[in-house]
Amino acid sequence: MNDESVKVTKEEAEYVLIDLDDVARHIDIPSEAPYILSGLDTLNPVLTIDGKIKLVGKYLETIGTCLAFSDKEVAAADNQTPHKTVEPVAKLHKILKFRLALDNVDGENTRSTSS
Repeated sequence: MNDESVKVTKEEAEYVLIDLDDVARHIDIPSEAPYILSGLDTLNPVLTIDGKIKLVGKYLETIGTCLAFSDKEVAAADNQTPHKTVEPVAKLHKILKFRLALDNVDGENTRSTSS
């Protein structure tokens, strides 16, 4: 057996709340539209929805503790009604707030420049 020990590093998951409230007021985002979220390790991640809508994000720190929950329908025993249970999923430390990008998906500026 080799004397070298194998170190197993455990990466901690970090949860981020994606805030689309400001954007959803101005455009219709289809619920089943495919999306690409890139640049999570940058100051301004990019969210592209359905290959057409480009959004730029900005991280905001939460004030206090922000918790995320999930709810599950629990089957009931005979003569009882089913009920839901709520369980904590994660603590959030950041909110990723998105706005519409000034340029289109191809990266070209939508404003024309005159020389």
